[in-house]
Amino acid sequence: MNQASVKIIASSTAGDTICAAAGRISTTQGTALEIYERSREKENNSSLIEKVCASGHTSTLEHQFFTVAFDNVSVCTEEFVIEFRLGSYTVQSRRYVDFAHAGFCIPPMPEELLPEYKAHMQSLFDAYSELLSLDIPKEDARYLLPYCFRSNFFCTMNARELLYMIHVMTQGRGAAFPELKQLGESLLEQIRRSFPNLPDILSRRLPKTAAPVLPDVPEIGDPSVFQAAIKTDTPSQNAAEILREAAQFNWTVLPEAVDIPAIIRSGRARELEMLHVQFTLKDLSLAAITHLVRHRIQTVLVPQVTQAALRQHYVLPETIRANPSAAAIYQKAFTETAVVLRKLCSAGLPAEAVQYFALAGNQLDVRCDMNGRELLHFMKLRTCNRAQWEIRACTVELLRTLRADCPEVYGYFGPSCFVSGGCPEGRLSCGKSAEVVARFSTQDISDSE
Repeated sequence: MNQASVKIIASSTAGDTICAAAGRISTTQGTALEIYERSREKENNSSLIEKVCASGHTSTLEHQFFTVAFDNVSVCTEEFVIEFRLGSYTVQSRRYVDFAHAGFCIPPMPEELLPEYKAHMQSLFDAYSELLSLDIPKEDARYLLPYCFRSNFFCTMNARELLYMIHVMTQGRGAAFPELKQLGESLLEQIRRSFPNLPDILSRRLPKTAAPVLPDVPEIGDPSVFQAAIKTDTPSQNAAEILREAAQFNWTVLPEAVDIPAIIRSGRARELEMLHVQFTLKDLSLAAITHLVRHRIQTVLVPQVTQAALRQHYVLPETIRANPSAAAIYQKAFTETAVVLRKLCSAGLPAEAVQYFALAGNQLDVRCDMNGRELLHFMKLRTCNRAQWEIRACTVELLRTLRADCPEVYGYFGPSCFVSGGCPEGRLSCGKSAEVVARFSTQDISDSE
């Protein structure tokens, strides 16, 4: 098996020069370009950056960027890293890429448990391949992929956020998981080449968060099929009144002529940010959660992956339900995973290794808070015919609820073709824009697609 690794593959060329110039500009006479040019000639840039950061002005580090390649890491690591909101990520899609030969990570465990662990994980990849041979779409077959499967992705962060992530991986909640801690230590060693003393300076300023306490022999539920559902958690707001007042305050339009549809369709709908919606997605699969958390401008609470392995709720896609052979393979995989997990836990499987037994179809409850502008963006993407079916169904149901509360605002929310009058998907368009627009033009949104 290939070893998981992480490597900084690119960084902004100005490096310590721009960070040092940023550190000087608030207290130095001259223009921005003059200060930058002087900083190019200074030999004390590194010590200045350290001095500025030690006094708490760490925002100067945000002018330096690093691109990191995560190579053959587990998808558990991917889930952990993507929670850091001030990063950009590009991940191999499990909807379109065949992962039959992706391979899997092996966490530390007693030597005598390794044969059964390896055999079971390989059986899940074999079951995934069988589903593909039965013409089950990749986006549904992937629900059988165990969360030890290898993921590859790129991540770009500014230095401040990267140093914070490294701190959490090595000294915070990530330190409970050997894979995360090892990757964090590797990143720490690499970033010291650019900022030798900064990690220690920042670490002293960051909160010391304890690693989670994991049960030695956890209680594991019985595998059961659940369907994802969504509910709003915030009291109903008078969204139309809030939007009108915001538009009048901001003079987006003349106060006596507020046009809500025009605000929603504008390219700079700051007024929508005054609206907030909090909602809970119950029994959303780990696979579908990846389509949710990539939205950066939100607050999202996602329990650790271990909870999905312990809970043992899972999704059953219609394509598999309708195929008896596929359904038998699929449900056997979930049943046997729970059996093997119980057996290995009783035999001494470390608690931090339990997360690798979660399957992509296992489910968690997730809570989100979005402002109206991000919610509009979220719905434009996730009510689209091309969205993953599970997250699409939940988002359409959320939109129905919001339209019932305030049709004057949310009646204009929906997929891009409905909101903006055009499809942004290009050659990948579903080709049914007219039907989609007609569907979302009805107040309760018709069920036909």
